[in-house]
Amino acid sequence: MIDVGNFSLVAAWLLAAFGLIGGSIGAKKNNAALIRSAANSVHLCAFFAMFALFLLAVAFVNHDYNYVYVWQNSNNAMPAMYLVSAIWGGMDGSLLLWAAIMCAFSSLVLFRAKGVQRDLMKWVTPVLSGASGFFLFVTAFLTNPFRTVPVGRIFEDGNGLNPLLQNPSMVIHPPTLYIGFTGFVVPAAFCIAALLSGELSDNWIRVTRRWTLVAWGFLTAGIILGGNWAYIELGWGGFWAWDPVENASFLPWLTGTAYLHSVMVQEQKGMLKIWNVCLSVGTYLLTVFGTFLTRSGVVQSVHAFAETDVGWVFLVYIGVGSALTIGLFWYRRVELRPEQKLESYLSREAAFLFNNLALLGICFATFWGVMFPIISEAATGEKAVVGPPFFNQVNVPLFLALLFLMGVGPLIAWRRSSIKVLRKTFLKSFLTGSALTLLFLYLDPTRVLAAVSFGLSLFAIMTVESEFRRAVKNRRALCDEESIPTAMVQVVRRKPRRYGGFLVHLGIAIMAVAITASSTYKIEKDISLVVGESVEVGRYGLTLQDVRKDKHANYEAIVAEVAVSSKDDGVLLEVMQPERRAYVVNEEVTTEVDLRITPREDLYLAMAGLDIAAAKNPDGSHQTIDLKKTPVLLKVFINPLQVWLWFGGVVVLFGTLIVVCEGFLRPEYSAVRETADSRVKA
Repeated sequence: MIDVGNFSLVAAWLLAAFGLIGGSIGAKKNNAALIRSAANSVHLCAFFAMFALFLLAVAFVNHDYNYVYVWQNSNNAMPAMYLVSAIWGGMDGSLLLWAAIMCAFSSLVLFRAKGVQRDLMKWVTPVLSGASGFFLFVTAFLTNPFRTVPVGRIFEDGNGLNPLLQNPSMVIHPPTLYIGFTGFVVPAAFCIAALLSGELSDNWIRVTRRWTLVAWGFLTAGIILGGNWAYIELGWGGFWAWDPVENASFLPWLTGTAYLHSVMVQEQKGMLKIWNVCLSVGTYLLTVFGTFLTRSGVVQSVHAFAETDVGWVFLVYIGVGSALTIGLFWYRRVELRPEQKLESYLSREAAFLFNNLALLGICFATFWGVMFPIISEAATGEKAVVGPPFFNQVNVPLFLALLFLMGVGPLIAWRRSSIKVLRKTFLKSFLTGSALTLLFLYLDPTRVLAAVSFGLSLFAIMTVESEFRRAVKNRRALCDEESIPTAMVQVVRRKPRRYGGFLVHLGIAIMAVAITASSTYKIEKDISLVVGESVEVGRYGLTLQDVRKDKHANYEAIVAEVAVSSKDDGVLLEVMQPERRAYVVNEEVTTEVDLRITPREDLYLAMAGLDIAAAKNPDGSHQTIDLKKTPVLLKVFINPLQVWLWFGGVVVLFGTLIVVCEGFLRPEYSAVRETADSRVKA
């Protein structure tokens, strides 16, 4: 199996190299045979890359400790579910996963795009092969997961996966995130192919629209799952800490979101072509930059891998990709001129432009915050720390501007509008949102930004609601017998891109409400209880009923049983069981929180440990610890509206799915697309 795994990786890399070199020569000389051979090599490359990933999975399931990577990231006592997640639990396997997904994407793109313009597609193949070839090179020659243990060494058991990664979220979070990351290679490849071929109409945008939405949807899901993992696993009561690696996934999300809005302006008005070139390639390169951050050791994070010597390779790749794009952009600068000029700042294209400026402003501020400690250390020798206050101070006002534009942009007219039309469209929503802001300011004048956030979120929600209500009303006027739910389904079915987008905006507004509430009105308290003692926190009474030890195959745990009752009437609501786990093999300790989730708030309990100092004798010597008498240290958090953050994320993903499935929801779309594709091919 060892030889087969290495052979599969090297074969995949050689095929990618042929796709790059042979495809480039074929495209340059317009050699049909070379172009077909390069395309076939992409499909074979995907097969070998996925086969290598399969072989690594088999090695983990079979506890094959002949592999260094398997020995480092698994052990005999690990549940089967975590043997799967261990595949990408370390650097070597995660890069193989990345390379395999990218190869699979490349193969699917070529398979699905057979009817696309030939002059464009002949350059897409070598560009995709070059991107896949880079990651296969790194995987095969620098971080090979099929490296074997030294001759003569035999291991009966492994070190085990990092305990923080032994969580159900980590089974799906990394693959989801990587599909999002790698998916952005598709619009970037088509953009570079358009620059190489000179086919700079909006054809490449139409072809890649669905691929971009799929990538954006998976990246969004990956970020949400990562936030949920941090919330339930790290025990600090939050879901986002502006961690460098969190930011590394957030940066391409921002530019990807800007790109999705920007391409609509190019399709409708022939404007923002330069924006779209920069955003499509820049988004992909930012995903690679995130890979550099997590694998170079330049930042400290619970998400990052150990310091390695492969970071420079990613910087070289980013530099080459940037130089190629800039050179091609300069060469094609005349063709990239806008076909029309902005006629009015009261127009949808202007709103999308301001939207992009806000998104890129957040992106730059976040990038600067990530890189500033590195820059300061290089300049002064001391690493300055940039914490959450910096990110919040700079980015929160820009997020508020986005909320406003999110409510205005989709409903304002293309080309130009008027104050009269805007007043008719937005007055009711604006007044309602303003009233909510004033109410919160009256209740608490010190929290201005929170009040504005609630008001703008309501404004965005009401604009979506009013548009759905108007469309359903018009539909029922034409079809009297339709019920409201049926009319709503038909409205979405006829214009899935428009109303799916509205659902995405609705979900983001709901998330904004939850984030504002949980970050502004959170209650935090550290408590110490002995069995039988009680304390009141918020509207809850907490009583420590019992403390016990549990022993499992992979870890030992101290479990606290905490009875939660209503402070007002004393009614028992739930018995919660936060844990403190000590893993046997790698001797690491983790906190396993327990949650009581309601639509109003989350009650979040985390065990910080036992108060060992309280178990000492008067002379300072240790006594035998009696769990019934030793104080238990608990962290208590009450997070208002927290569940609505996850619900809003589901709404965002549901709206994205509707837009992606446009061709299935709207049958006539397929015929329109076939006509458009035949024109493009001609």
